[in-house]
Amino acid sequence: MKFFLIEVEEGNRIPYGVNRNRAIDIRLLTSESFHKLPMWNLIEMQLPWEPFLPDLLLMPCVLLSKCFMETALMYQPDLLYKGVKLWDQKSGINATYFLPVIEEVECFSDQCRFGNMGNRVTELVLEEEKIRSFPLFRIKGYDRKCLVGRLDFVESLLMRGVKGVTMTEVKTE
Repeated sequence: MKFFLIEVEEGNRIPYGVNRNRAIDIRLLTSESFHKLPMWNLIEMQLPWEPFLPDLLLMPCVLLSKCFMETALMYQPDLLYKGVKLWDQKSGINATYFLPVIEEVECFSDQCRFGNMGNRVTELVLEEEKIRSFPLFRIKGYDRKCLVGRLDFVESLLMRGVKGVTMTEVKTE
């Protein structure tokens, strides 16, 4: 089975300063404490000139557009999520996103290669047996801001025309 890193496409003029007002306590983004957040949250952001709102934002937390979220729910109906309204006070522009709790999976393979310091992954290889059942997940201990999607999930996203993301195949063993 194939898996893909899903990242925000570089070069787009995406929102920055997301959650400047600290409306969301990042420490609560676990399945155990997620219930403490309100169902809908108003988060401040700043927009660059001629902004672009992609279907995926990864900083400071994972935010999915309606299209991306609906696709995720098709493959993972029990996915916990809250609503988020991103708002730029200066321009008045706002956008609706969803804040899910994406499972973190410990899935580095023995074939993974690390840098000289031992903490930076230079060649990513995942253990397929550990991730086969997850359509969408994050890699525990991986410092790169990304999600990982199974082939069927990624194809579903592409058919729905998601924008502003890149998808790169990941090696598995």
